[in-house]
Amino acid sequence: MHNGKLLTIVGAVFGVAGVILLCVCAALTASTMSFLASAERTDGTVIELTERVTRTRTSDGFRSTSTTYVPTVEYTVHGHTYRFESSTGSNPPAWAEGDTVTVAYDPQNQSDAEIDSFWWSYLGPVVTGVLGVVFTPLGVLLWRRSRGR
Repeated sequence: MHNGKLLTIVGAVFGVAGVILLCVCAALTASTMSFLASAERTDGTVIELTERVTRTRTSDGFRSTSTTYVPTVEYTVHGHTYRFESSTGSNPPAWAEGDTVTVAYDPQNQSDAEIDSFWWSYLGPVVTGVLGVVFTPLGVLLWRRSRGR
């Protein structure tokens, strides 16, 4: 395959992937901001840390293992106790069992909740946004470079 054609394809793939990632970032940001704007807050307690182990095979054939710790939080609203497992984990654990955290919950559906923390709330938008900001101009640069040949 001719180098110019390869650059065109790679540039187009990176550019399109970047734009898609930026759209995902915008959607995640809007959804998170909407939830947090209407959410009420209360204190919750980390009652459990669940270990999540992910095993993958790297491109060179080696196996890779990563572990994250996902908190389960319990909180009470109007005398009713609710519990949720966070959608985000970390290693090392961000909290220990017994720690108090602020919980943001939907006042119309008190069981819909998340930990009220910038990184916990905006990790998805930050990751997709950064990747989109890197991939989009890289794709455009590669594509334009292929057109100049």
